[in-house]
Amino acid sequence: MRTTIGQRAARILVATGIAAWATSSAGAAEIIVNGGFESGFSGWSRIDALGSDGTFALQTGVASPVNGDPVPAPPQGTQAAMSDAQGPGSHALYQDFVVPADAGAAQLSFALFVGNRADITGFSVPSPPTLDFAIAALNQQARVDLLRGGADPFSVAAGDVVANLFQTLPGDPLVSGYTTYSRDVGALLAGLVGETLRLRFSQTDNAAVFQFGVDAVSLSTGAVVGKVAAPQTTLLLAIGLAALWAARRRSGR
Repeated sequence: MRTTIGQRAARILVATGIAAWATSSAGAAEIIVNGGFESGFSGWSRIDALGSDGTFALQTGVASPVNGDPVPAPPQGTQAAMSDAQGPGSHALYQDFVVPADAGAAQLSFALFVGNRADITGFSVPSPPTLDFAIAALNQQARVDLLRGGADPFSVAAGDVVANLFQTLPGDPLVSGYTTYSRDVGALLAGLVGETLRLRFSQTDNAAVFQFGVDAVSLSTGAVVGKVAAPQTTLLLAIGLAALWAARRRSGR
């Protein structure tokens, strides 16, 4: 059966609508490298404070890397990063990135597991703020920060911390997660285009074993894949499909 002019026009409308929808739902750029740790620690840096026991290691399965404490399986893929040790210490895991020109539409997300085994003491009060495990006061905490590029990986100074994105506080559940945290950081990054920032996951403990698990780290800019297409795009696609159906119906008669 030959294709009529009406059918050809309808097909053009459908093709145009599909192309417009694809354009509206694609184009997101991922900034973080190896955010699921499926390539080990490629793209990431790890550092442990002088005198610390343990480090961030790869977690697989449902046991912590060093002590074998029960933990949830990695929420993305088969591996996550998790700090674990048999003695006190401070540990940081970080990745540097340059803020791109389209950072005004940036979305940051990550999944965290917190396993504070200090059943009696709980979490420390974050004052004075420090990631030094060697202080006399209780220091059991975990935090996520955006730092200035080149900042000390253990710094919590106001001049180094661009934004605190997560921090354990007294009264929080001692063991929780993996829990996904998401934040629109577009407004924050829009004024920092071209600068190098450091996304840091850190943890310190001096009272009992503490595991801090990190997985599914993503910092994406631009259009978000899978978002709802613009109304005019959806309308264009619908009109094309309706016209194609009507043309075929007339042709069938």
